[in-house]
Amino acid sequence: MIVIMILMFMFIDREEEMKKLLEISRSKEAQLVLVYGRRRVGKSTLLVEFAKKTNALYLLADMSENVLDILADQIGDQFVRFKTWDDFFEFIYKSKYKIIIIDEFQYLYQVEKAWPTILQRWWEKIKKTDKKIILCGSIISTIYRIAMGYGSALYGRKTAEMHVKPLKFKFARQFFPKYSIEDTIRTYSVLGGVPRYLEVFDQKLDVETNIKEKVLEKTSFLYNEPFNLLFEEFRSPAPYSSILSAIADGYVKFSEISQASRIHANKLHKYLLILERVGLIEKDIPVTERKTRIRNTRYRIKDNFYRFWFRFVFRNRSEVEQGLVDEVFGSIKKDFNTYVGGCFEDVCREVLLDSGIARPSRIGRWWHKDKEIDIVALDERKKVALFGEAKWKEKVNAEKVLSELVEKAEEIEWDGKKEYVIFAKSFKKRIDEPGVRCMDLKGIEKMVKSER
Repeated sequence: MIVIMILMFMFIDREEEMKKLLEISRSKEAQLVLVYGRRRVGKSTLLVEFAKKTNALYLLADMSENVLDILADQIGDQFVRFKTWDDFFEFIYKSKYKIIIIDEFQYLYQVEKAWPTILQRWWEKIKKTDKKIILCGSIISTIYRIAMGYGSALYGRKTAEMHVKPLKFKFARQFFPKYSIEDTIRTYSVLGGVPRYLEVFDQKLDVETNIKEKVLEKTSFLYNEPFNLLFEEFRSPAPYSSILSAIADGYVKFSEISQASRIHANKLHKYLLILERVGLIEKDIPVTERKTRIRNTRYRIKDNFYRFWFRFVFRNRSEVEQGLVDEVFGSIKKDFNTYVGGCFEDVCREVLLDSGIARPSRIGRWWHKDKEIDIVALDERKKVALFGEAKWKEKVNAEKVLSELVEKAEEIEWDGKKEYVIFAKSFKKRIDEPGVRCMDLKGIEKMVKSER
């Protein structure tokens, strides 16, 4: 039944990941492969599609005490039963299946702490065959402990490692073919590129109604999703939620986060490192900087849905619980355009990279004191720097924006060519001259369609 549910999900993109898995399946040597990524990102869908192409055995683990019986039942052979984990691995070693996928394998460690060690012991035997074992997991902190961290049971034994990441905007766009490019960007700003979240929104409804019914409705799947995942990932989620809330509220420097979250600086380092490791936050430094220093480092929530949820839902949960959804949505609406503007910058950077307009060795933001540039792409080989601004506004005066952009760019030491790009919903006055591009939503839509 679980597999049937997985197959109902849309299978979009993942061409690169599928190609790599198929290459592994054709290897004549044994392979021990780790596939990991955050929950709902589409790992299981990818592996089920891969299993269909290769006749692999797909097994889904859980935390049941009788998990050996559950795994045996999934094989579909009444004569296959496992009394011990040695029985299970002996089956893998001797069975007709050349490829065995164990999804959510981190649960097996929670049931049996010795499981990684047992696998380690059996791998010494299995690696002499042409079997392929693919381990897939979602709880990154546990996976790091048993399969990625130095000294873990599987460290140095994996033959391949694949990080399945959220979809890019151009692929997330395919979930909403009836939406305008503007509404798709607004939706992507709320949900990010996680396929399971994108499936929840109904394109027959407008973005506002989807937010009210699919996020703010307290019985909806998305309403408690970040909390549920934090409880699953961390034994004590309170400090992590405090940090995420602080960052979402605009406290992005180390000292600011410490003060807003009320977590002492001595402990904050560890919490931030763990949040980075599981992919919920990332460090942001001026793109021109070569070294990371605390004074010039900002932190940002990496996932759009977490960013949206901690900024707009977390602080208003008591009102939602009281049924004051319209009042909460009213407060969201006042700040929503500003919020989308920050996410729009990420979309613009993606468009620049995927379209080939920029082929930078480094791309990101730049700031110094009170001046900021949304996009700086440095091509150090060709000595070309591209400076860009992303304005989530209508009827933008490109001449005014360019004048300000040129002035700010002059503060960056660069001895090569300088070019400029301005993104906006629409332009009141465009610029048509060498080294300057103006791209509105229509231009972005054409670019995204051509990239697919």
